[in-house]
Amino acid sequence: METAAENPVVIQTPDTKVFRFPDQASAEQFERDVRQAGGGELVRLAPVPPPVARPLYDLEQHLAALIDTEEMVSAEQDAEYSAELQRVLIQAVEKRDRVGQFMAWLESQAALAQQEMQRLAERRAFFQRALARMEGYVTRVIESLGVDEKVKRKRLEGNTVTFALHGCEKRVEITDDQAVPAKYKRAAMTLPADLWEELMDSINFELRERVLAAITSPRLEVSSSLIKADLKADVAVPGAKLVGGTYLVRK
Repeated sequence: METAAENPVVIQTPDTKVFRFPDQASAEQFERDVRQAGGGELVRLAPVPPPVARPLYDLEQHLAALIDTEEMVSAEQDAEYSAELQRVLIQAVEKRDRVGQFMAWLESQAALAQQEMQRLAERRAFFQRALARMEGYVTRVIESLGVDEKVKRKRLEGNTVTFALHGCEKRVEITDDQAVPAKYKRAAMTLPADLWEELMDSINFELRERVLAAITSPRLEVSSSLIKADLKADVAVPGAKLVGGTYLVRK
């Protein structure tokens, strides 16, 4: 079971020197030593309690109450009231300063944390870019090796790590038919066979008009192979994109 700490003991010697002891035992030992040395009569003084820090809210409330009761202070209480008002005003000012300083410190710490977050974000982005470049390099090396006898992609074997490509070749996904340029489309249509033969024998302006008038239900088909070739060459194709594809695995 814990015991409460003893109150400090304050002793004044005949030459008005004051000594402070943390407990009764050390104080009594000091008193015995002084008496044996003939040092005269010792006086025990009441220890001064340490000041209790009051919160800012408490001080502001006390100050407001003092100001509100100013008109009720009698002439006999005026000196005491003035002294108390001055004391609280000083304490409140000092407390405000300390609160302001603490808030300034918090702001500085928040700013430092923000700077550190930015630094770490930039560092993370740097390593991610480096990783992406290395993954792309290893991927190209594996693709250059081709496939094995089982028509599977070969692997890069190390002493403690293995690199392999999983997944499949990228495919074209059309996101907007209307946005795909005409050069990536093929027109399919139907016309009478005799007209087709006549067209093959001789083409002139009049015949071209007849052919165009005879065409029924023209249909435009998007060529995925043409689009894929350009997309793989980093040529942007409106309304289309590459999806899927392989990804590097490190084991």
